Amino acid sequence: MKHLEMKDPGGVAAKIDAHPALITAKTLARYLDVSVKSIYAWVKSGTLPAIRLGGSLRFDPATTAKWVRARSA
Repeated sequence: MKHLEMKDPGGVAAKIDAHPALITAKTLARYLDVSVKSIYAWVKSGTLPAIRLGGSLRFDPATTAKWVRARSA
């Protein structure tokens, strides 16, 4: 599983936190510069909190930004 390493974690977390709605796995992968496969693996392992809507995953911006900050400190 890919480890989360970012050059500007505060900036990434702020962008995620400012996202106006629930975030898709694809969008979150772009924010974090990782593959969608990594996003799904983190959710499956219980590392990354997610919301299941039918067959889709969505991510709460505030919770996800907090998760990013905790892992990049």
